[in-house]
Amino acid sequence: MITIHDVAERAGVSIATVSNVINKTKKVSPATASKVQDALKELNYVPNSMAKSLKTNTYNSIGVIAEEISSFNTPPIIDAICAYFDLHGYTVTLCNLRSYSHSEYDTALLRSSLNLLEASRARGIIYVGANSGNVSHIRHLIQLPVVFAYCTASPEDHTITYDNFSAAKMAAQLLVRRGHRRIGLITGSLDQEFVHQRIMGFRAAMVDARLTLPPSFITAGDWSYELSYEQACRLLSMPDRPTAIFAMNDPMACAVIAAAHQCHLRIPEDLSVIGFDDRSCSAYSYPSITTLHIPLYDIGDLAARSLLRMLSGEKIDMDQQLPCSLVERNSVGDAPDVPNTAPIKNAGELS
Repeated sequence: MITIHDVAERAGVSIATVSNVINKTKKVSPATASKVQDALKELNYVPNSMAKSLKTNTYNSIGVIAEEISSFNTPPIIDAICAYFDLHGYTVTLCNLRSYSHSEYDTALLRSSLNLLEASRARGIIYVGANSGNVSHIRHLIQLPVVFAYCTASPEDHTITYDNFSAAKMAAQLLVRRGHRRIGLITGSLDQEFVHQRIMGFRAAMVDARLTLPPSFITAGDWSYELSYEQACRLLSMPDRPTAIFAMNDPMACAVIAAAHQCHLRIPEDLSVIGFDDRSCSAYSYPSITTLHIPLYDIGDLAARSLLRMLSGEKIDMDQQLPCSLVERNSVGDAPDVPNTAPIKNAGELS
């Protein structure tokens, strides 16, 4: 490990001079400072932030707790958090709960992570959810200033999420503009609040277009490819099948396309498909899938900015929602010329 002694020896100056250059505590001549900077670069010297914290009794440390670091949404969020705090001279300690499921074991793991962050003198925490669910039940465990990213907590907490309602409404509006009147919907797990926000947004677009959504065209899923495939096959085998299907994540949309192929339907000539998330599978599917892009990096960046503002004593908005964007690819086309069904009354509600 390269130390300040090595840098001083390479530059031919005292340890105190190197320290003054690094910390900018005393004025050093430009020529001497240049020699020290050259030595720092040649040796790839990295200052020991913990030693500096012990000496000055100031701790620029932030904790990040991720429910599941392998979840598709987590890496871009953490990347943005680390980039922001690195720019502002903070170290980041990352704890992974490995698919937090609210069990007794997982709660103990969360407590252990919090103890670790408190022991490392973290000034604040960013909690990154594995999905957009509500985590208010763990709020009482966290004593440090906290910002929740990609999840929601209580109204009194600072949360950074995205606008599910408007995103789903955008998807339905696109299909309506392309002439679709019979649109199917494969949802995620109905025990998650944000799923209902997407359903409401989807319905709002249908109401605006004076269209109805029959209960038979709505099917509740569990986010899996397998169940989505079965549900898509059921929808597509109906006498008056949907001409378009909105699936609430991209793997589910891939399953819809597979089911369409099984039913000898072409995408998008016979059936249009929209996904959600903008995962890599949506771009590499054949045909590529039109989807909603979640601004994951922006969520992480805003969470980091919000926490730093909190630590500076500034007031920030409690609930900040970022807009999603529509990524148009090749899975949506004009509605096919198929016989219309009779008007459907009493569309019903999904509960």
